[in-house]
Amino acid sequence: MRIRWGKEKSATPRNRRSARWSDIRLWLGVVILIGSMFIGARVMATGEETVTLWRASSELAVGSPLNDLEAVVVALNGAQAPYLQGITPPSGIVGRPIGVGEFIPVEAISALPPEDSRIVTVSVDPLHVPIGLNSGDQVDVWSSSQDTQSLTPPILVLSGLTVRQVASDVVGTGGEIGVVLLVPVAQVPDLVQAIRSGVIDLVKVPAQSQVAQ
Repeated sequence: MRIRWGKEKSATPRNRRSARWSDIRLWLGVVILIGSMFIGARVMATGEETVTLWRASSELAVGSPLNDLEAVVVALNGAQAPYLQGITPPSGIVGRPIGVGEFIPVEAISALPPEDSRIVTVSVDPLHVPIGLNSGDQVDVWSSSQDTQSLTPPILVLSGLTVRQVASDVVGTGGEIGVVLLVPVAQVPDLVQAIRSGVIDLVKVPAQSQVAQ
């Protein structure tokens, strides 16, 4: 029997390369696993960001108070900004028609009028209304004689009234448009009288001269 003395052969270069490749795959797998866990956590966290919005339970016409709403918890991922939100029921009046199930846009709501004021619609010839008149603007109301031959100068009836709505899409029999004004109770008779007895002109008050109401 022959006995061979000597050193054992060391691992071949091929075996060493296989071991290194196994280590790389192991660490690559760990990195992918950690990345997947991080992405999954971010997706779940984003999905849990919810907000309470308000939507109409029935159709709301222009001028209607916000008294038929339901709260809905939704996840809009930052797209909720244009809509009314919060757990407390909102208040105000509708500035444009809102359909059943529609979320309430912030821009469509106006504050409730003061208790000592009334909302009056004035029928005005389009040429007697400032171009671009919008809700929130303030106007002075002038009345002129219906007699085109009259030399009586126009009369300032009321000043600084707030416009609630300009219904330019609703045209009267004579081509007039409706302008909805917020009028103090004590001044309503003066305005109604001017509407019945003369030709109405609305003059827009410049922004720097407007008074907060």
